[in-house]
Amino acid sequence: MDESFLPFSKIIEKLTTIQGEFTDEENGTHSYITDIEIDSPVELDVFFDKDGKLKIGTVPPLYYVDTTFRPSYHQIKFHAQKID
Repeated sequence: MDESFLPFSKIIEKLTTIQGEFTDEENGTHSYITDIEIDSPVELDVFFDKDGKLKIGTVPPLYYVDTTFRPSYHQIKFHAQKID
């Protein structure tokens, strides 16, 4: 897998570990994130790891090349919601 790509499971892990609470005592503000949604084009890399397990790697498009034919990107939509 290209070193720029992350395993899809790592992306989900990183997106779901957002603390969700931001405080600025100096300005007297306090904000909460209760849900997050991301809709983005992605490049996918499908490969087998050293144990023979199928893995999916993903990254936002790395290269924009001005040609008459552009690569076909995949689209991913991710929505996470905090449940109390």
